[in-house]
Amino acid sequence: MERPALELAARDILLGNLRRGTAEWNGQEYSFVVPSLTGYPFQWFWDSCFHAIALIHIDCNQAKAELDTLMSAALPNGFIPHIIFWESEKRDYFLSKNLVARVNPNFSSTIQPPILAYAVERVYQATGDEAFRERSLPVLVNYYRWLKENRDPDKDGLLSIIQPEESGIDCSPKYDEILKLTDLCNQGFIEALNRIYSSYELIRSDELSMLNADVFHVEDVLVNSIYALSLQSLARLLGDTDESLNTLNDASKTMESLVNKCWDVDTEAFLDLNGLQEIPNRTVTISSLMPIILPDLSPYIVKRLVEKWIMSEDHFWLPYPLPSVPASNSKFIPGDPHGFIWRGPSWINTNWFITKGLKLHGYQELADDISAKSLACIQQSGFREYYNPYTGEGLGAKNFGWSTLILDM
Repeated sequence: MERPALELAARDILLGNLRRGTAEWNGQEYSFVVPSLTGYPFQWFWDSCFHAIALIHIDCNQAKAELDTLMSAALPNGFIPHIIFWESEKRDYFLSKNLVARVNPNFSSTIQPPILAYAVERVYQATGDEAFRERSLPVLVNYYRWLKENRDPDKDGLLSIIQPEESGIDCSPKYDEILKLTDLCNQGFIEALNRIYSSYELIRSDELSMLNADVFHVEDVLVNSIYALSLQSLARLLGDTDESLNTLNDASKTMESLVNKCWDVDTEAFLDLNGLQEIPNRTVTISSLMPIILPDLSPYIVKRLVEKWIMSEDHFWLPYPLPSVPASNSKFIPGDPHGFIWRGPSWINTNWFITKGLKLHGYQELADDISAKSLACIQQSGFREYYNPYTGEGLGAKNFGWSTLILDM
């Protein structure tokens, strides 16, 4: 598919999924792209960041509107929800089919991977719009301050998540142990989630109490890699200021903790830390590769991630890479997971992250190969939620927004 045709196809998806209006519950105007008109009819945090990055290549004004809408949902304390129910008339039906933690009926009470500052920086770089940067900065500063103050109780620079949806890769097999998941299917996962929700019922408004409850307390590698990346973006957006320097120091602290606490010399991969005791989770998944997106990662570690894991046909180098779980994992499911996602298929958003990291560290040809195979999936099946890593068959939601990230690969 030639570039003009690809951009036209992506435009059809993004603008076809566009929602504009005024929310009944707060009178606020919104303009954003839903991930999918059917399964995901609201605004999701990291999806919107991905949509904005793809929109840079199509409609920069809508890219700004996407992030402005997301940031307009920030609470006074800085928190930004992972789902905002702008169209409240659709909310009750959605909630009858899906579990969402809430203390307010109009948005979730949980986070998603904090890529917002990176997305804002990309849109600012594409547009040069100083007004956009200026109105974004107070929201960003408050948001990342909230994360630091509420999700890093041991002050090691690593954020903790309190339930699997906060990582964006909720059903990943790396969570099976901490979830005590024995019934390996979507229903079993929902039952495990219900146990977490029940444990938090009386303390849902108290972040520290939920972390201290140690029900689901994970210093997640994917989340923290994105956190460090975005702190670096925020520091650049802040310019030559003391706050910028402090933000860079925070980014460095997170990076150091990822290497010192999460890099496992035996596995030669990055591992999540489970619980207050920070027990390494030895299940390798796509998130184990995510620190490759960080510029200061040592060449030795990058080389081991590439040679042992990414390029290995036993692990991640399948015909349509990169699977969300290596083929060597006994729980690897390459085909239709029937809702039990992130256990095998390849996703465009994680491929986008990994190709960015590979290019950053000098692996241009390998990155181009992954991008070409990602494009082949889209040519074969359209913009789908995820793809079979052996056949390239599209699976999950159709006309899926973040798969338009292929424009940025």
